[in-house]
Amino acid sequence: MADVLEKYSEYLALAYTNALKQAKKSDDPVTNVYQNGSPFAFNYVVDYFETADEQGIDAENILAAGTLYYLKTLADDLGILRVADAVLMRWTAGMLDIPQGSTASKLYSYYKLRDDYATVEERAMFYKIVLNVGDAEVLDQMAVNTDFTPLWDTLMTETVKYIDKYEQKDSNFGVVSKSSVYQAIKELQYNLTTYSSGMVKAILPEMYTQFEKAVAILDDDNVKSQLGWGYRRSMWNVIERVSQEEFSYKPNVSSLRTAAVSGHKIFAAIAGFDAGLMSESAFQDFIQNVEAFIIAQSQLGEGGRSGRTYTKEEEEDIEAEMNEEFGEDEWDF
Repeated sequence: MADVLEKYSEYLALAYTNALKQAKKSDDPVTNVYQNGSPFAFNYVVDYFETADEQGIDAENILAAGTLYYLKTLADDLGILRVADAVLMRWTAGMLDIPQGSTASKLYSYYKLRDDYATVEERAMFYKIVLNVGDAEVLDQMAVNTDFTPLWDTLMTETVKYIDKYEQKDSNFGVVSKSSVYQAIKELQYNLTTYSSGMVKAILPEMYTQFEKAVAILDDDNVKSQLGWGYRRSMWNVIERVSQEEFSYKPNVSSLRTAAVSGHKIFAAIAGFDAGLMSESAFQDFIQNVEAFIIAQSQLGEGGRSGRTYTKEEEEDIEAEMNEEFGEDEWDF
């Protein structure tokens, strides 16, 4: 046996060396270059990450974005905060006769706290960061959510396509697939989870409190009785009248209200979305809100806003005119 091994030792050594090389071959094409293996031995199968952790969704972040949109539409686009300031100015100038009591307390409290709330520039900055609307300046290290606009447009488009197919299903479709709408919702979930975070969630309670105080002033009976229109005096026609008299435009109150409410409901549906748990009735509610939102937006025109769009300089000019007419009194509105 020893003679046989000695006779074939050279061949056995070569076989062992070759086996060792084969064992060291790698799936890495770069490594294979140095081991006489083919760098192109790749079957084009990739990892779909089906067993990896799901990308996290934060419903609170998405709800925050919905509240931010609601405030943008009513507080700034409709102008509730701007109108409340104008009413306050009329009161200080003696053009609004308010007796001592709860109404006067609301106005005085709003005046005293106005510098503690977010400014119009700060609000516009958060609208830009999260929703990519407006032309506000942001700080250098702040990332603007530029993906939101195309993702939102995709959701609206896919929903309209679904509605068209659903309405034709009796003749052309057995079951209309919701997959495209679901995918558009998921993409917005990921997007808003990322961008609607940080300081915006801390400042939203403050912004909403300011909004509520402004609404309380405009919806006060003493204010409505003096600034409302005709026999049907409401907060909404107070907004119309003051906007027309002070800012020379009348907002489309109905469409802006619809856009704010239906838009907020859409964000809420996105926050709570789970494809496996969404009932048919919940999905139909979502569809109806999208329909209402699209119709309202079509009435508002480009940018989703009624009436004139004021630049920062124009708003400062309006403020200066009000100060000239009513007196500045160092109130610094």
